[in-house]
Amino acid sequence: MPLLVMELMALALLVWRFWSPPTGGQPLSRPARIFLALLFLLPLAQLLFAPFGPWAGLPGRSFYADALRQTSGGADLDWRALSLIPTATESAWLALLPPLAVFLAAIHLASQQLLRLALVFLGIATAEALLGLIQYGDGPDSVFRLGNTLMGDSASGTYINRNHLAGLLEMALPVGLALLAATVGHGRPSHASGGRGRRGRTLRQWLARFSVARINQAALFGAAAMAILLGLVFTRSRAGVGMAMLGILLCTLTFSYRLGGRNVYGLIGTFTAVGVGLASLIGLAPVWSRFTLQDPLEDGRWKIFDAVIQAIGEFFPLGSGAGTFEAVMRRFYPADFPGATINHAHNDYLEWLLELGLVAAVLIAVWLLFYVRQWGRVWKRGEWTPFRFAQAGAGIALFLMLLHTLVDFNLRIPANAVFAAFLAAVFFHRPLEEERRRSSRRREAASESEGKPPPTYSIPPENQASPFAG
Repeated sequence: MPLLVMELMALALLVWRFWSPPTGGQPLSRPARIFLALLFLLPLAQLLFAPFGPWAGLPGRSFYADALRQTSGGADLDWRALSLIPTATESAWLALLPPLAVFLAAIHLASQQLLRLALVFLGIATAEALLGLIQYGDGPDSVFRLGNTLMGDSASGTYINRNHLAGLLEMALPVGLALLAATVGHGRPSHASGGRGRRGRTLRQWLARFSVARINQAALFGAAAMAILLGLVFTRSRAGVGMAMLGILLCTLTFSYRLGGRNVYGLIGTFTAVGVGLASLIGLAPVWSRFTLQDPLEDGRWKIFDAVIQAIGEFFPLGSGAGTFEAVMRRFYPADFPGATINHAHNDYLEWLLELGLVAAVLIAVWLLFYVRQWGRVWKRGEWTPFRFAQAGAGIALFLMLLHTLVDFNLRIPANAVFAAFLAAVFFHRPLEEERRRSSRRREAASESEGKPPPTYSIPPENQASPFAG
């Protein structure tokens, strides 16, 4: 039911997006539009029908064709969809709508609107982290576990699996650290104190002093980042804590010399930030090795990977159909997995290759090219705005999720897929105001060069007479 509500909301969001003009983002490039169109249409293409004879000759279909012939009782076999299970493919396509709608709606917003939504995302992650901390402290029978009896020894928030809470928090941590770095040193502004002493301040100056100096934004972001980190630690997810350590390292390297946007504390601030980052990594190392729980599937993942690779080879290059992984994999179960159900590959890349075939490999490669290219746009010299920090934090968050999905299926969880799509919109956003400023500077430079008369050079009188004249 919640997924159905998300899908209906996604349809409404898509209708709103195509009926209302963009407000603050540049239009998507042509390659990006082609990429999104392929992503949207690929599951639908697998619902196309083919005659039974040619269908039986497609990669991986002969086994099922023989079974259909044996059970048909001599009746003529009708056309078949390219996907082995069309209803599962239809469900997978519908599940794709929410993240796609969120990305398309968010990327065309103004940068300040996206920044406010990033604060909402950070608030959701902080609330999940605090709920997880309460769950861990209250024990396995806590009412705050909301009926979840599977993760009694760790924090799981509103998720069933602790690894999926860790996936959300590892995406939120770089965003929180980025906004912390953006607001460090942005304490009380000059107008908050005034020049007339304590009794001479106006009401407006008192309010400004209270709202900015006493409730410092950097302190709030620091508290949120700390809560998210603690919540991630108490998920006891080895992959999650490992991604948190990598995220802290990348944030330290990215933001330590840009504190406040212009490195307000200079070299001392840079060294302090690096020291805090390294101290955090040193402190998390024993947590990762001793406190986290070993995944029961950790030893069996490689056997699952081998079985999935075997299945990919049989169905390549067309794939078995989006959403068909669990049913298709029953033919390829490892011999020492009796009675077990492998519902996911615990590696989204392998699962996509099995279900979608060669086109999935192309889309993954194109996505990585887009990602690397966008870093060149985000990584600019000079003073960074808070939104630029948020973009860099979103880029680091996406990188952590790209790594985590090698050993888990976070992107198969609807909530995490939507959050990842939102962060992708933040990272790939190209504000219209920047393009306007850039084009304005180009026009000003062109008009100055056209309106200026050519420079004239005159010889000073004292140099007009030749010193060698007789």
